[in-house]
Amino acid sequence: MKKLKIITLLFLTGIYSSCNNDDNNNTQALSGIYSETSPVSGRCQLNFKNGNTVIKSEPNNSTEDVFTYVIIGNVIKLTPTWDNTAAQEFELEFEIKNNSKFEIENLYPSVGINPTTYMTFEK
Repeated sequence: MKKLKIITLLFLTGIYSSCNNDDNNNTQALSGIYSETSPVSGRCQLNFKNGNTVIKSEPNNSTEDVFTYVIIGNVIKLTPTWDNTAAQEFELEFEIKNNSKFEIENLYPSVGINPTTYMTFEK
């Protein structure tokens, strides 16, 4: 009987330890500067700071766009910080490929019926 209890305890411990919370892919934090590599290499940079702030900058342009962001599933919601009067929010498809690379729906969308395009950023 004692062996049965030990075997049951080991079995339950094994099941419990195999369970984890990695189903939520939002646990990957973005931090630091990522540069666009595709479709136009070097066109812009995204600097993820302070947990939920991202700054978009472009070479040879002194203007920076500052957003707060939240990642929900495969969507990133960007809210501009420079316009407090309008509740403008951008929802873009988003996928973290690894700790130094991600893809985001094009931040420079073209007008028309073109298919959705994506930008790749790398550290």
